[in-house]
Amino acid sequence: MRQIDEGGTGRRTQAQEFADAVARSGVTHVFGLMGDGNMHLLIALGQRGVPVVEVRHENAAVAMAEGYGWSSGRIGICSVTHGPGLSHVATSLLVAARNRSPLLVVAAETPSGYQGAQTFDQASFVASCEAAYRRMKPGEHPADVLAEVLALARDESRPVVLGVAADLFTSPVDGAARSGSTYPPRATVTADDDIDAARRISRLLTGAQRPVLIAGRGAMDDTSPAMMTALANRFGAALATTLPAKGLFDGHPYDLGIAGGLAHPAGERVLRSADLVVAVGASMGRSTTQSTRLFEAAHVVKVVDDLAATGKAETLRGDAAATLRHTLSLTRDTPDTRPPWFTPVGPSAACWQEDLHDFSTPVPDGTVDPRVALAAIDRHIPDDATVVIGNGHCSGFAAAFLTAPARGRFFAAQGFGSIGQALTTAIGAALGAPERKTVVFEGDAAFMMHAQELDTAARAGADLTVFVLDDDALGTEYQRLRLEGGHAEAAVVPAPDLAALGAAFGADSFTIDSPDTLALAQTALRPGLAVVDVRTARSVLSRHLRLPHRTPTPNS
Repeated sequence: MRQIDEGGTGRRTQAQEFADAVARSGVTHVFGLMGDGNMHLLIALGQRGVPVVEVRHENAAVAMAEGYGWSSGRIGICSVTHGPGLSHVATSLLVAARNRSPLLVVAAETPSGYQGAQTFDQASFVASCEAAYRRMKPGEHPADVLAEVLALARDESRPVVLGVAADLFTSPVDGAARSGSTYPPRATVTADDDIDAARRISRLLTGAQRPVLIAGRGAMDDTSPAMMTALANRFGAALATTLPAKGLFDGHPYDLGIAGGLAHPAGERVLRSADLVVAVGASMGRSTTQSTRLFEAAHVVKVVDDLAATGKAETLRGDAAATLRHTLSLTRDTPDTRPPWFTPVGPSAACWQEDLHDFSTPVPDGTVDPRVALAAIDRHIPDDATVVIGNGHCSGFAAAFLTAPARGRFFAAQGFGSIGQALTTAIGAALGAPERKTVVFEGDAAFMMHAQELDTAARAGADLTVFVLDDDALGTEYQRLRLEGGHAEAAVVPAPDLAALGAAFGADSFTIDSPDTLALAQTALRPGLAVVDVRTARSVLSRHLRLPHRTPTPNS
């Protein structure tokens, strides 16, 4: 392998040593956009054999790194240049912070001692995006710094931005790397925390008449779901999930599906009757609780590993699996296994058919009912696929009428309440798990924000099918204005021919605009890159927007 020696010293450069350390970390892709501040790093990564996925906008690089981390289980890494290269990532950085996603952004800083148009306070900017900032200092070894920031991202479950002065990348390395990370890990949940949490939950479950157990993202490990079902069987408790944990209890007779604004009607009726809600690994924010209205009759308690988690509920600090294990042990002598206090509602997919009767409306020619379309598409999605959904009006249909794949393969790109994140997140997810098909559902307005990244997906060889739920409008705003009684046309923004646009970027392209064309979904899900323009009727209002108005927020 040819070595670069841009300093002319005969010694290896900081960029080369950094590339070696990245390669040893096990990541298979680094996402980035080259600028004069980070170009030597990206060159060194390529020479070291680490594929660099060149994006078309820096915001996409961070979203792809997050999606890559979600599907691969590794910490996603991306790189941007200084100044505007970093400021462009604001939304995706905030999204990752709100999602508590560990990832690393290697951001160039302007050269040492330089003050120019692209110089600004990068540390303060990153802090405003709720991420950590670490500046690399002269004399530090890149391998040591990389180990430290990866440990920081992992232990604090948050994005970290590493600032490196552009001239440092080409400077020679002095000395050898130390072994191991110098980052002091945060105080972890203790065994006493787990036991205290378990004792409290045991007392509450023993005294409750109508308990519900809710699993969030933090309960999606290998053992917590089975222990939650064991507790449900013991206490006759209903089971539900937050949106990110959708499908976790599919097949269990006590499963109610998603809790909150995206609950199906039958599940919501049970949830409203609960007198105790025990949430594990979930923040219990406004979306899951319908701004606290859903559980007005219940005592709500949550077990989280970070007391800074958002939401209003009694909060217990504990590791999900350890707390559940202790709870099962403490309640093993429960005299009798209780029957369910509610009438089981059946599979979520069947429950959602009730919505077709609750809200029926004419569908104009040239469009399809999004509920019918998604149910039909769902039947063709491979069982082992990764599924990503976006935010906005279309997300209510996707969350309802899609069947979640196996645990850890369903992702909602909704952090920070942003639209426009699903496509880019899904590209990263596809590259993080190339052995599986990745399928993404996004609205037309959101898709147009990053449509250029189809080029990135094509160049990277992503096995990705993009279903664009195309209502020719800013969907949520259109529906809310319509509900308010006027000016809905202000939110109508016709999209171009999305199938033709996809084809221009090298994707197989299809248009679904009638029930007869729904069968095209099966063809679109073949291996490779595909874009499907699903022309949906604006006359169909999703159930979550038929609920009393609230400001939705995604939940863990």
